[in-house]
Amino acid sequence: MSELNRVPLFPLETVLFPHTMIPLHVFEARYRELVLYCLEHDSPFGVVLIREGEEVGGEVEPYEIGTLARIGRLRRLEDGRFQLLALGEERFRIRRLHRGLTSYLQADIEPWRDFPPFSPEEQQALTQAVADAFTEFLRAALEPYGLRTSEIRLPDDPVMLSFAVAGTLQVSLPFKQYLLELQDTCERLRLLHLVLQEVAHAYETTPFDPDHWPGFFSSN
Repeated sequence: MSELNRVPLFPLETVLFPHTMIPLHVFEARYRELVLYCLEHDSPFGVVLIREGEEVGGEVEPYEIGTLARIGRLRRLEDGRFQLLALGEERFRIRRLHRGLTSYLQADIEPWRDFPPFSPEEQQALTQAVADAFTEFLRAALEPYGLRTSEIRLPDDPVMLSFAVAGTLQVSLPFKQYLLELQDTCERLRLLHLVLQEVAHAYETTPFDPDHWPGFFSSN
């Protein structure tokens, strides 16, 4: 991303993290136009959490930090709707919001990245702690169903790992947005480790069942 780009925006009632995927069912006319624009210009679009307003119809106020998404798999239905899978790329900050230029929102954006760690040693220790805790959670959750966690490869990069874990755990939207906005990798890892410890403690008393664990585990 250059220092300032203009992209179409897709406001949603969800938070997309870099390096994670999101399935979308696109049926509103304005967002069909957005998809067609992205396909024609090989352009990403910005996924932003809605601060005020409704996802379907009407005007919305988005948070200023979001994630660029690029269309992967796409299926166009006979009535013009789209079913697609988009991959999160990098984060951005909205510098200027544009209404009325097209049927959908557009924004001038700039990159939003983590700062270098103050202590690389602390970051590495937190990365290992989160990876171990998340692996243990997956083992306890999946092995009873015959799925081997040894086949799951977690990112080695601290930033990518933090986003992968944050995109999997189902916590409140304000907390997810806070994790997205953080530019301190260590703090994001520290908070995720606390959540994973809470999950592990709860799992000790309640066997994992996705239907009964909507608070921690995302089915998407």
